[in-house]
Amino acid sequence: MSLPRLLFFSCFMLLLVPVVHGQQAAGKDDIQTSVKECRIIQMGLDERARLQPSAKIPADDPHAAAGRACDELSQAISTSDAEKIQAAAAALRPILARLGLPPASPQEQLAALEETTSGLSGTRLFCKLPDLAKRALNAGETDKARTYAKQLLQMPPEDPNWCYGDAVYYGNFVLGRIAVQEGNLAQAGQYLLAAGATPGSPTLDSFGPNVTLAKELLEKGQSDVVLQYLALCKNFWKMDRGKLDEWSATIRSGGVPDFTRQPNY
Repeated sequence: MSLPRLLFFSCFMLLLVPVVHGQQAAGKDDIQTSVKECRIIQMGLDERARLQPSAKIPADDPHAAAGRACDELSQAISTSDAEKIQAAAAALRPILARLGLPPASPQEQLAALEETTSGLSGTRLFCKLPDLAKRALNAGETDKARTYAKQLLQMPPEDPNWCYGDAVYYGNFVLGRIAVQEGNLAQAGQYLLAAGATPGSPTLDSFGPNVTLAKELLEKGQSDVVLQYLALCKNFWKMDRGKLDEWSATIRSGGVPDFTRQPNY
């Protein structure tokens, strides 16, 4: 998929087309965001092809579908035809929503995942619950987020697999963030420590934890529990390159670490 620089400049013409077929057209920012996400998606597809050159990609693979839709958007932008661009952007948006990516709104992302997981049970549902809980929280659906998070912690798989570590982490993570929103910092701290006690997972082991909850508690003066949490994270995040020690040292000196480079997946 080729996404040259001219795509970004072509997006400005969209300001001249506020409505297409009676619907609100995608704005310049939405198109630019879509192009940015397309570049990231293509990098992922290229890396997967490099690592698994002979692997057969399922027809319903959402990343492959996104790649095809991104190609359509790229081709449409190259024509400078506003209507074609709008149509391609409209086709791409629900695919990005299923992947939990902008410019789809948090509400669209939640609805898309709930639709694709409808009817799942057992391990297949268990492995989707972390994303359901996080998306519900991001969409402002606190009751749903709480329900999904509790379901994660009450429904261990028959045979613990790579999903289990994410379940322990994100079930507690989401409940902890809800507790912060409700002003119960002591309970939020308990959930933070429970999240840090995860046995880990391929993603957590490689990229480390989502530190949003830790940051929220630290900003509310809960440095002791955050330090305990960071110590727990050492048990699974072996590839931290000294970040955990660096963050801990900053907190002990009375500062707030720069968490901006840590992914909030």
